[in-house]
Amino acid sequence: MTGSRVFRPGPLAGHGPDLWLLDVGKPVLLHRNRDGSTATHVIPGGSYGSDIVGHTPRWLHADGLGCWIVGADGIVHCDHAGIVTTVQSTRISGSALVNGVLATSVTGVDELTLRTVGGVFATVGLPAEVRTIYPSGHGFVILMRTGRYEPGVQRGSWCAHVGLDGTLALGTAWEIRPWRGLDTVVDVGTQIAVGKGASFGQVLDTELTPAFSLPLTSEFPPWATASGVWMVMRSSRLIHRLGDSAFATQSDMAQPHFTYFCLDRGLTRPERWAGAPGFPIGLAVVPELGELWISTMTGTFVGATGSGPVSMAEVEFDSLPDLPVTAPLELGDPDEWTERQRIRLLAENKAAGLLDIEVDGWFPTTTLILTFRIRGMNGVCARSVSVFDRDGRPRLWQGAPTLMEWINLDIMEAGGLERLREKESGRFGYVWT
Repeated sequence: MTGSRVFRPGPLAGHGPDLWLLDVGKPVLLHRNRDGSTATHVIPGGSYGSDIVGHTPRWLHADGLGCWIVGADGIVHCDHAGIVTTVQSTRISGSALVNGVLATSVTGVDELTLRTVGGVFATVGLPAEVRTIYPSGHGFVILMRTGRYEPGVQRGSWCAHVGLDGTLALGTAWEIRPWRGLDTVVDVGTQIAVGKGASFGQVLDTELTPAFSLPLTSEFPPWATASGVWMVMRSSRLIHRLGDSAFATQSDMAQPHFTYFCLDRGLTRPERWAGAPGFPIGLAVVPELGELWISTMTGTFVGATGSGPVSMAEVEFDSLPDLPVTAPLELGDPDEWTERQRIRLLAENKAAGLLDIEVDGWFPTTTLILTFRIRGMNGVCARSVSVFDRDGRPRLWQGAPTLMEWINLDIMEAGGLERLREKESGRFGYVWT
């Protein structure tokens, strides 16, 4: 059985007047022109739909010759005429684009490959595996991991600069312990190291080793754009770190909320910043239109770039393509499979308080309405659960802990019974969790 869903923007890239958008899960690329018209291109590759925060199996780079799609399926190029070319099928772990030169790395291979649309022209041997690659002047700055963490080997990370001609300038290896949480190096006028596991960023010295700390970091990998390197932090954490509510970009939309920013020359505060709800997926600047685009797990947002705060609004696309959604063959008829799962879940969880399960809708947007009792609550509680993910794969609970054990744990993590008792009854008189 086949259904459909609307294209959902994931990774983004901008150049000149053009914006390129990749679907969040399917291998479908959208090219948005200056006038807002769009063209849709199907690219080689699999579907990688996932609700895992920070999981980006494919990403984009754009320049005057088109768009590179890089990641789990290797390297694909799409030009402005819509001609799609498979460049390499080997999985790529990291990449960056500077002046038409694409630098790429492969997990487990200690080298950096440089290519243009004409092909590979240099392979640079390295002393360790590449972790991240970012533009830096007329070349690239790379962060490497030695992969050796024995107590006697006091080397954790290395940095290097690779020129567009393949010349290598190797920095000094870092010691492991002080900088373990730093997993990305970017060039913001000087090289800095940031990472979701680090409370503070670090400015690197001429040897490309950490020299002194910054008050800010980036909780997701930064984005190198024509207007600078954009970093991102939870809005509440950024405000707390700087002690300044001027950077409050909170909206009345769904939590969590993040602030995206470019550092000022002093590297101490944001020079420009924008806020958007939902966990980050992609960010791009369209230079000739002066637009900042942000895609999150909540939606897609756009604003006019400039200094200071950037006001973002949710995008209302004139039209987006419908993408086919097909259930895995092993399920058979997905609606019949759903009914079998309803019976299974009832049998496994009735003794734990599950009262009933109602199937609502059809593939691929089927949901289950669960009604259940929680010890310590007088009324009946309810919860809505999606049966399939956005690309038709099953997402129902299986195995241990059981469904009801998971629901109880989720309630406890969300504030427990005390908070649940404060909620008023909703539809059908149920307390919705």
